[in-house]
Amino acid sequence: MTQGSWLGPLIFIILIDDLRLQWLMHKYLDDMTISETFVKDTVSEMQLAVNALIEWSELNRMNINCKKTKEMVLGSISKESPTPLLIAAKPVQQVSEYKFLGVTVNSRLKWDDHIAAIASKAAKQL
Repeated sequence: MTQGSWLGPLIFIILIDDLRLQWLMHKYLDDMTISETFVKDTVSEMQLAVNALIEWSELNRMNINCKKTKEMVLGSISKESPTPLLIAAKPVQQVSEYKFLGVTVNSRLKWDDHIAAIASKAAKQL
């Protein structure tokens, strides 16, 4: 695919159009996020979602970039250390903040990291 063109994202969207998992998914151009909501003292099904995604990607001859794959647990449950997700027997990096569609989200659901990033960007431009 050609980087920077409108054709690359369009082709990608067509290629992943049949990707349907039973978990909440957010598809955006060449990116996808899987979300799960669960309460304390329940078992996460995120590894099942990742396994289903891996199976789909293998069937469709698409590679998952493990270096760009991140896991973030939001809210009060983030104080506990959940079992790390695995892709190809390697743990997925757990992060406490992540930039998603231009907004820096952190595991505490506070705006301070996003505000700091915007302020830093503005200071560089001044």
